[in-house]
Amino acid sequence: MPLGARRLVLVGGLCIPVGLLAGSYLFGLQLLAVAGVVAISVALSYGTGRTWFALWPRVTAGAGAAWIVATIAYWLTVVSAADVSAPVPEVSSVLLSAGVVAFMVMAAAVLAGTVARFRSHRHLATAAA
Repeated sequence: MPLGARRLVLVGGLCIPVGLLAGSYLFGLQLLAVAGVVAISVALSYGTGRTWFALWPRVTAGAGAAWIVATIAYWLTVVSAADVSAPVPEVSSVLLSAGVVAFMVMAAAVLAGTVARFRSHRHLATAAA
């Protein structure tokens, strides 16, 4: 694993527990845990070749960013509705669904990137033998 991917695992691994612990006091800090999950997902789906930030990590990072944006927007709609004692707007369910879809795309990209990496390593090992 390249040094950049190892650093992302370290940073993401630190963000998750901090975000979960601080999130019990302030909901917005739970997004730190989400960012940690995104960082670890990007690091685990690194590609091989000249640059480790290949296609699958880009898809993972894009889906992770969409997940964070959807979570922030959903949180803001719920908080603003609670502040004015109004029902939650219909857009909040769309934002929640978009966040779930983005998370599923991120998870699929991590799986695809990991499988592609293992297949390329196995192909290189058989070619060298």
